[in-house]
Amino acid sequence: MISLLILIVVLTIATHLVNTLGATAINNALWMIYTSLPTKISQEVRNQTALQKEVVKLRADLRGTSSQDEFAKWARIRRVLDKKVADLEKLTGSVNVARTKFDTKTGFIRWVSTSGAGWAISLWYCREPVFWIPEGWVPGYVEWGLSFPKAPIGSVSIQVWTFAVTQVLRVVAPIIGSLVTSVMFMRKPVAPVQAGSGENGKKEL
Repeated sequence: MISLLILIVVLTIATHLVNTLGATAINNALWMIYTSLPTKISQEVRNQTALQKEVVKLRADLRGTSSQDEFAKWARIRRVLDKKVADLEKLTGSVNVARTKFDTKTGFIRWVSTSGAGWAISLWYCREPVFWIPEGWVPGYVEWGLSFPKAPIGSVSIQVWTFAVTQVLRVVAPIIGSLVTSVMFMRKPVAPVQAGSGENGKKEL
């Protein structure tokens, strides 16, 4: 079984990533994955995209057709366009309802898997030591503080350990992000300078 110490570290990192990326970005990514699967809603999304393209094309055709000189053609395009728009509005409403339900469910699952799990574990293991401090390393009042609120004296409580990991992550995460960004920027290919360009490429007279 995974140790309590490692479990809190993993949950804290997962919660931090979720909060950093944002609920909207995560929901959009999950929605794209979900609609790529062979489900009813994925078929509706594909139909919605196809209808949107048809509506755009029909509107362009309608603008390019004279209602006076080509009334029959204009009226035919208009009837088809009105039907497609009505179908698109109905389908969009269905997709929006499905997307709202999807966001609600994924939001609940995301909270339960991160923050909710952290709270539940903290309450369940509030009397359990995460690890013990060697005897005599710190004064008695520090031992009491590290075991707060209900862990045995001489140990580190799950609440204190969670707080410590969170604070360290807040300091370390921006540094790691900056290093990753710097490495990616350094690896970005630089466009080669064409021969003959610039002052050095001018022919000598």
